[in-house]
Amino acid sequence: MNVLSPFRNLVLTRHDIAKSWKTKGKHVIGWSCTYTPEELIYAANALPVMVFGDLESTKLADIYLPINTCSFARSCFNSSLKGDNDYLDGFVASSSCDNRNKIFDMWRYHIKIPYIHFINTPHTRTERAHNFFYEEILRFKTSLEKAFGKTISDVALKNAIQVYNENRLFLKKVYDLRMNDPPLISGVEALEIVLSSMVTSKEEHNQLLNHLLTEVSNRAEMPKGGVRLLVSGSVMDNSELLKIVEAVGGSVVADDWCTGSRYFWDLVDSDGDPLHTIAERYLNKIPSSFMLEGEERFGHTTEMTKRFDVEAAIIFVLKFCDTHMFDAPQLMEELKALGLPVLYLEWEHSLSGLAQLKTRIEAFIEMVGGVE
Repeated sequence: MNVLSPFRNLVLTRHDIAKSWKTKGKHVIGWSCTYTPEELIYAANALPVMVFGDLESTKLADIYLPINTCSFARSCFNSSLKGDNDYLDGFVASSSCDNRNKIFDMWRYHIKIPYIHFINTPHTRTERAHNFFYEEILRFKTSLEKAFGKTISDVALKNAIQVYNENRLFLKKVYDLRMNDPPLISGVEALEIVLSSMVTSKEEHNQLLNHLLTEVSNRAEMPKGGVRLLVSGSVMDNSELLKIVEAVGGSVVADDWCTGSRYFWDLVDSDGDPLHTIAERYLNKIPSSFMLEGEERFGHTTEMTKRFDVEAAIIFVLKFCDTHMFDAPQLMEELKALGLPVLYLEWEHSLSGLAQLKTRIEAFIEMVGGVE
């Protein structure tokens, strides 16, 4: 069996995986932002899963939301209105962008979930912000314990830290496979591997990653080479755009996505009080676009371009994704200063206007020199 196929299957069957978890008498808790400390959910013996959207129309969500709502947030809400996420025992949101903040209210009023919680995530890293965020994480822990009747011990938290750090280290090793020319795994495969880690048990995912790292060099068919690209921008919860990129001569070898490298790049300190170290890790991780410390994220992006020998970059920004739209001009300047050609694209989560996107991507790659 292809060592990559289990990861794609996990993404495609994520709802069935969650439902099977419930047959074991365990809870499933959805989350929407990578600033959600999954370790606490895991330590409560529940399965944390990221809520994805789908590529269908959002006619149910359109009844409640204005037209300038982020299409990813709209799609996730629409999916839940359809009943796709009815198996959830809980849902956790974080104060990241304005769209997600307000749609949390929509979830509270219109989605019937037994437990719903909001984490007030600071948008800076001052000492006061760290103290505040620790109190938020403590409040989250207390809320989980009360809702599910499960004490979250320090022993359980330290075990969760170990399991999650192992997953992060495995994912870094997987990304290292992309340094090869051509890379040992494609950009589509890398994205699907990270996405799959968000919807299944981390122990099971670690076993799959260990097997992949052992066997991938012997895979029958290697990815094709092409223009070595870095991709950045808004949340990416499906691989359809990358399939287009890699079908027209691109080779996505690096990313700066919250559903990519930023999800796993930073570890939790395994020493000290586990609740403190978890809080520190999540607030100190490579910042998302809603954080004030944008320079650090740009630094991570430029470091990725050098580490993975990138030749050009594509920035995919969801329409009405304000925080990434504000970031994009500065990020483009940073990348162009390195001598990299940069393509900026706005897209809808439903992938409307796909033909036009494909045309622009293909022309860009031809310009850079990937297609003869």
